Formats: sequence, structure tokens, C-alpha cells
Amino acid sequence: MEKKMNAKTLYASAMVLGAVCFIAVYGIRVLNPTYDGWLLGRGDLTQHYLGWCFYRRGAWTFPFGLTYGLAYPDYSSIIFTDSIPLLAFFFKLLSPVLPETFQYFGWWGLACFVLQGLFAAKILDALHVGKIQALAGSLVFILSPVVIEKMFRHTALGGHWIILAAIYLFVRHKKIYTDVGKTALYWGLVGAYIGCVHMYLLPMCGAFLCGFVLCSWLVGKRFHIKYALPGAAFGFGLLACTYLFGGFSTRAEAGSNDLGEFSFNLNGFFNAKGYSRFLPSLTTYHDGQYEGFAYLGLGVFVLLAVALVYCVYTVVCFFRAGKRGIGRASVIYGIMYVLMSAGLVLFAASPEVTFGDRLLFILTDSSTLTHYWGIFRSSGRIIWPVCYLIMIGVIVCNDRLFTKKNVAAAVLMVCVFLQIFDISGKLMSQRRAFAGERTYETPLKSDIWARLSGHGGFAHIVWVSHNIDNNGIMHIAKYAYDNGLTMNNFYFARGINVNENTQKSLENPDGSCIYIFRGDETQGIEEYGLNLYEADEYIIGTVDAID
Repeated sequence: MEKKMNAKTLYASAMVLGAVCFIAVYGIRVLNPTYDGWLLGRGDLTQHYLGWCFYRRGAWTFPFGLTYGLAYPDYSSIIFTDSIPLLAFFFKLLSPVLPETFQYFGWWGLACFVLQGLFAAKILDALHVGKIQALAGSLVFILSPVVIEKMFRHTALGGHWIILAAIYLFVRHKKIYTDVGKTALYWGLVGAYIGCVHMYLLPMCGAFLCGFVLCSWLVGKRFHIKYALPGAAFGFGLLACTYLFGGFSTRAEAGSNDLGEFSFNLNGFFNAKGYSRFLPSLTTYHDGQYEGFAYLGLGVFVLLAVALVYCVYTVVCFFRAGKRGIGRASVIYGIMYVLMSAGLVLFAASPEVTFGDRLLFILTDSSTLTHYWGIFRSSGRIIWPVCYLIMIGVIVCNDRLFTKKNVAAAVLMVCVFLQIFDISGKLMSQRRAFAGERTYETPLKSDIWARLSGHGGFAHIVWVSHNIDNNGIMHIAKYAYDNGLTMNNFYFARGINVNENTQKSLENPDGSCIYIFRGDETQGIEEYGLNLYEADEYIIGTVDAID
């Protein structure tokens, strides 16, 4: 069978495996583009969907990714609702022929699993792992805990295949780096996809881009400006797409002062966080370090033991051979893998490096540096490429340790079984959460909401509170969308300061606005001269009486 399977068959099989795994975990109901019940009342997933809904309904602008429906009268960008800008733009083009209710997030999830399988197989095949092992090993990537954790939670960040694409380009460096035109195109596409999907992929893929360019200079034994072209193409693709989708055209606050709260804890590789049947959840230094989730899985741990045996064996053979047999290029690549991994770990763990509930040391205390570093405030996510490098390493070591490929394949398949069994409880809980039919029921039960809808004279909702209750404001946003209203504020990935506009609107009340106050923040509400109504946990204010 090994001899009969060529590369195309391997890649096609890995893609089919990805599709089968997706349907096994999430079912087929989420693929129905007119079924949106599973997207509502679900935190960030609702943010992504409603961001698309308002963007779709808004008028076309330039840059293309802007809408005034969520931060009225200012524009907001589809980038900051994490609605996968590339797909939002594409389906907005098709909007006139699409049904009134339309969602693409289920198909994005399926595509991510398919492409995850494809690039995993391509990486392992490029490293000359046996075809059967490459196919079995792709399962480890497809059902990686770090993918399952993000898919349909921070949905755009389920696109880990973009990380694997960057790793694949680095793995192929020696064979493709002299073809500068082609490599510039490939890296330009990676940069464009980052701008079209999610900016957090930038440092992850950027690490491999830097490694690629440095290796071109070192392996080529000369500093030639042409080897920097992949970096230039990457930057151009990234900036162009970010600009076209409005990333530079809003007042979104890019930086953050709470860098470290969502960092990677050094126990993250074996902190199961409820994913394992065997290993417990471990304590962390910050509550937000769930963003640094990086559990590898029991099967990978067994393969790590196999890899350790292989490494010891290799070292012994190396010294017995009189330190010969390792070429200069291999040393360069080996050092680069170590440097990239170390850099990614430090980035992810920054600036307070922790292990469990202990602070080990502070990497930097520069407030200016951490503020701009805070663009990636959930720095723990940057550990994901290291997880994949570990997976690649242990599968390759398993292949190299055994002279008989059948034995290597059997060991790997046992480990894949252990891996899936270890996380099977979490996989089943995901299926229970998404495969069944779900109907959204709004918590806005008061008859005031129906009376507001029937009034006919309202065009805008003004959320008055400075405190964004993410779940509450999304229920309000769903009501606004259903009734053709705009919002002055929303749950954005990066906050937009609307306080000045909100205060101006209160000082000069407009009859077309519905003013919404949280029930616990009504001090001085009478001074605005509004007609006030109690509606569930809110106080509603209008200029004209709705009776």
C-alpha cells in the first residue's frame, strides 16, 4: 500500500480525513447556510456572526471592510468583529442572490479542517516520512487540541492551516529559496491571508518568514538583496489587505496595557484544562492564561519518549562516526528551528514568565514596549506554532528510529489512537454542543421592545453605559439588526472610544434614538429629559412617548 500511494493520493486522502473529522465532531447541521440558531447566544461566536450581518446590510464603502452600523455615526471595520473579512467581503458581493439569513461559519470550519489535513500531510511528506505515517500523522494535526479549542469560539483563529502553510514553506526552504519569484508569491499570499483572516497569525507566521530569509542568506553564503523579496511580498500582502478591509480607517485602540494577563504558562504543554481523560487541569499564575492553552495530548507524549530514544541513538552514532556526516546546511536549519521556537515561547510567555502559580521572572518592565507589544495582548496564542513543531518533530523521529517502516507506522497508529481517546471526552462534548438543533430565544421579554418596534420612528440605538456587557450588548444588537436599527457601540475585538459621541447624543436627544441604560447605572438619568421605561434589566429612554 505504501508503494501504491503517491503524493496526490496522500494529499487528497488527508483532505477527506479532515472533512470526516469535522463532520464527526460538529455534525452537518452547521453547514446549513440558512441555519443561524447555533451562532446566537454564544459569546464571541455571536460577535462574529452579527458583525457579518451588519456589514452585509451596510452600504459599500472604500476601504471595503467598513460599516457604520455598529459604531454609528463612526465607521467600524469587519476586522474588529473577527468575522473572517475575506469571506464577509466575498459573500457581501453575492448578497443580492443570497437568502435573507445566511451564514458561512460552518463552511469555514470545514475548510479549515480540510486544509489542516492537507498541509500536515504536505509537511510530513516533504520531510520524507512514509506515506502511511504522513496520513496517520495528519490526524494529530486535524484534531489538535489547540484547533478544537478555538474552532467556533474564536472562529477565525481556527485557521491554523495558515500557520502550517508558513511552516511548510520553511520546511521546503532548501529546494525553493533560489526561485525568488515563486517564494515571494507564496509568502505574499501568506501575508494576504493573515490580513484577510486574523492579525494574531502575524507573529506566528512571521517567525518562519524571518527564518526563511535568514536561511537564504546563510545557506546561499552571500547577502543578496533578492532574498529579502519574500519578506517584502509578505509585508505588502499583509498591509494591502489590512488597508482594504479598513484596519487603518477606524479609531480602534490597537495597543493594550494588560499584556501578560493572557500569556502562556510554561506548564501549558501538559495542562489539560479538561481535554484529557488522564491528566488534570493545573493552576496558573493569571486567570487569563487559558489563552495560552497548548495541551499536546497523550499520544504526542508517548511519541516524545520515542523521539528521546531516537535523539540519544543519533548522538551516540554521531560521536562513533567521528563527528562526520552532518552538513553545514543541516546545522543552519537545526539552529534556526531552535531560535524560532525559543523566540515564539518567549513572545507567548511575555512579559511575566510563569510556571504554574509562580512568577519566574519579568522579561521587561518597559511600559512603552509592553503597550505596543499589547497589540497582541493575548500573547499566549503565539505558542501554537511550537505545538506543531513538536508534533512534526516526534512524528519524524518515530519514522527515523525504526528501519522497518511497517513498525514505525504501527507505533504511530497506536499513538494516534491514544491521542484521540485521550481527548475523546472533549470531542463528544463539542458534538453535543453543535451537532444538535439549537433555537435562539432572546432574553428581551418585556412588551416595551415590541412597542418600540411598532413605533416606526426609530433608527438608532444608543448604548449609554461605558461598561460593555458583551453578552447583553449582543442581545441588543440582534434586536437592532432585526428591526433595521444601527448601534452606537458593540463588542469589538479592539475597543472604539464612543464616549464623546454618546455624550453629545445625550446632551441633544434625538427622537430617532432609543437610549438604553443598564439598570444598575441610572444615576442622574432624569436630567436628560427622556421618557423612561423599564424593560427587563434595562431602562429605556426616548424623546417621544411610545404610547
